Amino acid sequence: MSIINSSIINSTIIKSSIINSSIIGSGDSPNPLRPIQGWAGAQGCEEPFDTLVTVNFTQDVTYSSHTGVTITHDNGGVFTITGPAGATTNSIVYTGVWNVEPIAGDVISYNYSGGNYVDADAVPMQDSTLTIINCAGGTLLEIIDFRVVQDETPNGNRIIRSAVIEVKFNQNVIATDTIGITATVHGAEQVVILSGSGTDTLRYRLQRAIYRHEVTWAYDGLGSIKVALGSQVLGPITEKIITNNLPNFTTWDYNKNSLAAPDGHSTDTQWDDDETRFDEVD
Repeated sequence: MSIINSSIINSTIIKSSIINSSIIGSGDSPNPLRPIQGWAGAQGCEEPFDTLVTVNFTQDVTYSSHTGVTITHDNGGVFTITGPAGATTNSIVYTGVWNVEPIAGDVISYNYSGGNYVDADAVPMQDSTLTIINCAGGTLLEIIDFRVVQDETPNGNRIIRSAVIEVKFNQNVIATDTIGITATVHGAEQVVILSGSGTDTLRYRLQRAIYRHEVTWAYDGLGSIKVALGSQVLGPITEKIITNNLPNFTTWDYNKNSLAAPDGHSTDTQWDDDETRFDEVD
C-alpha cells in the first residue's frame, strides 16, 4: 500500500507504536535512549508473527543480554526471549516463542526495567513501557492525506477565516490532546487547536497562515492519536511539508477601530506579521 509518511522508510505502513509511554527519570539528554515503536513480527508487520518481536529505539543501544526485558499480552501471553546475541543497533529483532500466541485484539506490551541496555555514552536506558503493534489482525492505521485549508466561522455579522491543517486517515481515529504535535508556519512553531476526534480527519487550527507560507506537521508518537476501534496507536511521523490550499487572498477578520489592541487590531484577530494587506470582513 502506498503512504505519504516518510518516517516509515522501507515500510508500507505507518509506524503505529506508542500508546502510553511510561518513562522513569528524565536524564540530561534531549533525546534519551528509549523504545519508540514496535511490532509483533518483523518491522512493518512482516511475518513471522509467532517467533519475532521487533522494537526500534531513539538511538543506538548496546547490550550484552536481555535481562530486564519482558514482552507480554493481555490474554495471558508471555514471549520467552532466546536472542539475539549482544550487539549495538537502533532496532532489536527479538527471537523467541509465545506460550499463548497473540490473536487480533490482544494488547502487546514491552517492558524494560533495570537491564544492561546503554547508549553510546554508556548511559543506562530509562525504565520504559510501550505498547507495540499486534500484527495478528486488524486494519493498520495509515495517514492518506495532508492539506491546509481555509475554514470560515460566522461570528455575529462577521466571518472569521482560519487556516486549518487536515490530517486524513484510512479509518476513524481518536485524539484527546495535541501532545506530540509540532506544526510550523513560515518556520515559526504554532499553537494549534484540535478538532475532528472520532472521525477519519483530525483538524489542527493554526494561529496564522497565508497562501505563500510553507506549513509543516510532525508527530513524536507520544500523544493520544489512536484508532477509534481498538488499541492501535500512531507512531512517530517526521516533519511533513503540507500542501497549502489557502486562497491567494486570504483575509483575516479584525476590528480596525479597536482601541484595545496595538496597531488598531482587535486582540483576538488572526493575521500574519509579514502580511501588509488586511481586509475587513463585515
